Amino acid sequence: MLRGLKSARVALGLLALGAVFGARAASAATCGITGSAVATVATYDPFETTGFTTSVTLTLTRINGNGGEKTDIVNFYIKGRDADSVGTSVGANSAAVAGQVTGLGLDIFYDYNEAVPTVSPTSLSPSATARFLKVAFTGNNGASDTAVVTFTVTLPRNLNATAATELPFDAYFGCSTTGGGQGTQQSGNLPNAIRMPINILSALRAGFVGTALDFGELAQVTAVQAPTVKTSTSNYVRVQSSGPYQVSLAVDSADANPYTLTPNASATTDPLQRIRYSLKFLGQTRSATAATPITQTCARAGVGDVVEDRLPLQGTLIDGGTSKAVSPNYSEFLVVTISPLAAGTAAPVDCGNIAL
Repeated sequence: MLRGLKSARVALGLLALGAVFGARAASAATCGITGSAVATVATYDPFETTGFTTSVTLTLTRINGNGGEKTDIVNFYIKGRDADSVGTSVGANSAAVAGQVTGLGLDIFYDYNEAVPTVSPTSLSPSATARFLKVAFTGNNGASDTAVVTFTVTLPRNLNATAATELPFDAYFGCSTTGGGQGTQQSGNLPNAIRMPINILSALRAGFVGTALDFGELAQVTAVQAPTVKTSTSNYVRVQSSGPYQVSLAVDSADANPYTLTPNASATTDPLQRIRYSLKFLGQTRSATAATPITQTCARAGVGDVVEDRLPLQGTLIDGGTSKAVSPNYSEFLVVTISPLAAGTAAPVDCGNIAL
């Protein structure tokens, strides 16, 4: 029996790299709060087998307006943008401020589809059913502009976070002002306003899904029929990554007959023991006459089964088997290498959208 390509071997490599998120967007409100880190950076690997908890100390700085207007009270919570952040919690444990902080011990993070509390007017106070942090500032001097708050941040396994050196959260707030004329009550949100010093590793996991790339019985396949004989379209390389990654595919380095099936993948110069084929992967085709490795830099795949990249590959016969020497197993080994790249690497190609 003449058998086809029996297996594809996937080799993986891992690195730990990150990059910085962009600056926060401006809000129309003239009061509010931003948060920046004063703590050592913690590292989160979304592919760890356990969850992640770290202590983060932030300096919360009030936003002051013109003409002496200042934020005197701000009530705020953090909200997830989508299902990727479900399972996160952020709780404030302690605070140092020229004023007062209430809501310590409450989880002020809300899932994207979770009912949120009312935070305006600022006379409202946090509770177990209305979880937010209330910061009441005093004075109109620089020393009264900040509150140093220590948070406990818990992230679940497989959080679909983008590789970066900071983990930003959107702050939703109600705030009030004094000074600069008549006091005001305002509300709004600040994208990326609370920036946690959590380094999201550029990491990945990958594997091969399907069966060995098998052409089936070839003894009756003629040279004319050969181009119609293909491996299944259901075989693919799956990749989940928090950052961009690189893929390469090549024949085994010891293979002297690239993209050629031989008895038990052995080296041979006998043309009667060689069955050529071509392979298509990532929009590129390779064969015995065009055997250079396939290499592609890919955009971030995402973390999780729903968002992962699925990279199909398919072989097509070039030679028939009717005139070849009989062997129970004609085969060849391929090597696919997937490596994570630094978060800032230019990777405009969405490899998950490349079809056969």
